[in-house]
Amino acid sequence: MTLPRAHPIFLLPILFLLLLCSQPLNAQAEHPAPQGIFLEGGGAAPYYSLNYTRQLFAAEKVSGHFRIGGAVWGKGLAMPVGASLLLGGGEHHPELTLTLTPYSEGLRFWNRDDSDLLLDLVLGLGYRYQPASGPFFVAAGLFPYLHFDPTPAMLSEEQAELRLRVGLSVGWYF
Repeated sequence: MTLPRAHPIFLLPILFLLLLCSQPLNAQAEHPAPQGIFLEGGGAAPYYSLNYTRQLFAAEKVSGHFRIGGAVWGKGLAMPVGASLLLGGGEHHPELTLTLTPYSEGLRFWNRDDSDLLLDLVLGLGYRYQPASGPFFVAAGLFPYLHFDPTPAMLSEEQAELRLRVGLSVGWYF
């Protein structure tokens, strides 16, 4: 008797927990990396998502951030995972985002044969207002994406569709 293989999507929560567990190590650093949460309407997920973000690096005119999120609607479930770059200084920033969003509209991640797993590869181009002295931010942008509807055995770029979403985010760093 063989055990069923777990779908790779279940590895994402483990990665998220590892990031959270690494916080005490980062707290010893001279300048701990800021982390935050944000609510995004549209954008990387089909309808909305609640996301955790963590700054990976910061330089004078650029900073990099990791994000992981989740959304549940009706029978749907999505988990956007990605990275973004904030450019410029001050309070106004152009923002570039690259996100992979696996999602299901039938909540059947555990059944690979009947899986309705869909994938969106999202490139976000937007604007973020984030005061230098405050934890609040708001962002808006356009999110062109490639929509894949793969079978368990095949993921083909020939089946990809180019689509577009608009996104609006409101968040808080802590």
